Amino acid sequence: MQTTTAFSPNNSQGESSMVLTRLFFVLSTSVLLFGCASQSKTADQLRDNVQRNATFSSREVFEVKKPYRQVSDTLRKKWLECLDSTTTGSFHRGGNTFGTLTNIYKPKVAVTDRRTELTLQHKQTGTGVTQLGGPPPEGFFIIVTDVYPIDKNTSRVDVQKHMPGYAGVIKAIRNWAEGTSMACPDLAQ
Repeated sequence: MQTTTAFSPNNSQGESSMVLTRLFFVLSTSVLLFGCASQSKTADQLRDNVQRNATFSSREVFEVKKPYRQVSDTLRKKWLECLDSTTTGSFHRGGNTFGTLTNIYKPKVAVTDRRTELTLQHKQTGTGVTQLGGPPPEGFFIIVTDVYPIDKNTSRVDVQKHMPGYAGVIKAIRNWAEGTSMACPDLAQ
């Protein structure tokens, strides 16, 4: 039995659409892999990625009319209280459990008279999970927040991140610094 496929002029539109769809998929995957491959293994590397506008990076800088020590103490307390987290779940494909995933968030703080450095590292483990680029033992650096004194009653907060998402954490940092809310963020946002 012989099968013959005929192409009409209308098929060229479908083929063009399919080619564009494939091209979009390839480019999207490339951007995602590039973003993942350039994940930060140190706080300084994250700062460099943000400075050169690397994929998925962003920066928010704001000032708070509060003394440096007060802002530093509040952020340090909330950072360690709210962001030290481990969650485990499973992911499914076709109705079957495909694997498990554990997200581990590790906050750290370093305080001096001239700067407070708050870092958040993220590591994923589980069956069927591989983090590209070989993360450090406690995970890739995803958020770095630096707090500086501007004058006796003003502090500058510089929040830098190099991952998509985490809008809830960024909002919480501002709220904590300003004293408008002390609620812990949902790390999934």
